[in-house]
Amino acid sequence: MTTPTNWPNPERPGVPLFPERDGLHVIRTPLGTEFLVKWDSVGLRLLNLSGSSVPVERHPKLSYVAPVLTPTQIAEMLAGERERCAKAITEQEIGANESLDFIPIRIAGIIRNLRDAP
Repeated sequence: MTTPTNWPNPERPGVPLFPERDGLHVIRTPLGTEFLVKWDSVGLRLLNLSGSSVPVERHPKLSYVAPVLTPTQIAEMLAGERERCAKAITEQEIGANESLDFIPIRIAGIIRNLRDAP
């Protein structure tokens, strides 16, 4: 079997993002059908919603789509992004002769140019 490269870690096919915690994930079949699976972080395996194991190694053409994030996880991610934006803004020095009309434009540019979070 060739190693599928559509999983978050191509060296670990069948292991989704955030493997340290249980959760729902979306997988796609070769025909484009998407379905939900549960990740069992203790047993280190994918399960269909009725609890049966999903043997990814026997179906190498299944592709990983994404985790299903909870509202709490989304709120945490957004809070982290807001904090990064606030930090970028507070690190800026505003000159005494800088136009008040230009400052918001400059700050917006700084936020837009933030790199991906580590």
